[in-house]
Amino acid sequence: MGYRSIAMRDDYKMQGKTVKLSIEVEESVAATLAEMEKFSKHTQSELANTALKRFIAHHKDFLPSGFNAKVRAEAQRER
Repeated sequence: MGYRSIAMRDDYKMQGKTVKLSIEVEESVAATLAEMEKFSKHTQSELANTALKRFIAHHKDFLPSGFNAKVRAEAQRER
C-alpha cells in the first residue's frame, strides 16, 4: 500500500455516537461492499458511513436551509 492509502485509513473510523440504520440497497451494491470490506479491512459500517458522509457533503441541496447549523447546535448541547 502506498502512503496515501495508509494515511487515509483513519478517515474511515467512526467517531461519536452510532445508531443502527436499516436500509435496502441493490444486490450488486451489497456484494461490492462485502468485497470492499474483505480487501480493505474496514467494516461495512465504516465504508458505508464514509460514503454517506461524502454524499451528504456534496448534496447540501437535499437539505433544508440552516439544517447543518441546527445539527451542530444540538451536538454542542449534548457535550
